[in-house]
Amino acid sequence: MSRLELPYLVVDRTLLSLQEGAELVEPKDGKVYVSEYRPPWLLGGWRADPHRFFPVRTPRPNDAPRGFRFSTTGRPLLVDTAGDSCLVPCTAQACCRWVEAAVAYATAVDGVSAELVAANHRARSVPRWRRFAAPLALRNWQKARQRYERVMQEAGEAYKPIRQEIAGAMRIEKDEAGERARQAHRRKAALAERPVWGWSMATNGRPTVYVFRHDVPAGDGIAPTSPQMNPPVDLPGLRQALNDLKPVQLRWDRTAITRTERELGSVSFETWWRELFHEDYRTFTLPAPGRSSSSREIGGTGTSGTGGFGGY
Repeated sequence: MSRLELPYLVVDRTLLSLQEGAELVEPKDGKVYVSEYRPPWLLGGWRADPHRFFPVRTPRPNDAPRGFRFSTTGRPLLVDTAGDSCLVPCTAQACCRWVEAAVAYATAVDGVSAELVAANHRARSVPRWRRFAAPLALRNWQKARQRYERVMQEAGEAYKPIRQEIAGAMRIEKDEAGERARQAHRRKAALAERPVWGWSMATNGRPTVYVFRHDVPAGDGIAPTSPQMNPPVDLPGLRQALNDLKPVQLRWDRTAITRTERELGSVSFETWWRELFHEDYRTFTLPAPGRSSSSREIGGTGTSGTGGFGGY
C-alpha cells in the first residue's frame, strides 16, 4: 500500500462511553435496558456480519416498552422512537455477565481502534522527503492494520455468546410485545363495537348534549331520562350522531369515562378516541400542534366536562 492509498479514519465515539457506570448496572423489577449498536469498521469496505454491541444499563423511569401502531388490516407495526432498544428480563447473574462481556469487548475495540487511527495519522503526517521515516511509518501502519483485524476478530468471537444471548432475549421480548399489542388492539376494537353508548339533548337554555353509557349508572350532572334519550349505539355510531348534532355544548358522564378506561386497561379514553378517529373527543377537532397522542397515560383521567365543537 502506498501513502496515497491510506484511508481517512475517524472514531465517532467510543464503545465504553455507551456502557457508562458499568459497575452500577443492575436489574430493576427483573429487567435491564438494552440497546443495539454496530461499531464502525474503520478499514472501510462492506462486512457481511458486523459485530453488534449491546450496552446494558439499569432501567430509568422514562424507559417505556417499545410501542406499536396498527395498519388498516390490523397488523402490528413497530414504532421505533428510541432506536433498537428495549427492556429485557434479566437476572442479576446474567446482568453481571452481560456487562462484564460488554466492557471487555468495548475496551479491546476502543484500544485497537485508537492504535489504528494513531498509526494512520503518523503515516499521513510524515513528510515524503524523510527517506527512512516515511517507509517506517507506512510499515507500522501495515502492522497496526493487521493487529486491528486480528483484535476485532478475537474480540468479536469472545463476545459472540453474550451477543447471541442478548439478541435472543430481545427477539423474544419483541415477539411478546407484539402479541400483547395485538391482544390490546383486539380488546379496544371489541370495546368500540359494543352498543352501550347513549346521548340526551337538553334544550332548555343553552343546547347541551349529555353522553353516557346505558350499562353504567349515571354520575352527577347527567340529564335525566326523557323522550329525547336515544337507544344504545357503538362508538362509531355515537361519533356520527354527535357530529350530526353539532351541539353548542358537549358533556361526558364521568362514570362512563372511568368505567371505559378501566376496561381499556392500558390507555386513556382520550388516547383511544384519538387512535380511532384522529381527533379530540371533547371538541371533535384535531389535537393541538405538538401534542402527543400518548400525552395521557394509564389510569383515571377525570375527563368529564364541557367542550364545544368549535373549529370542526
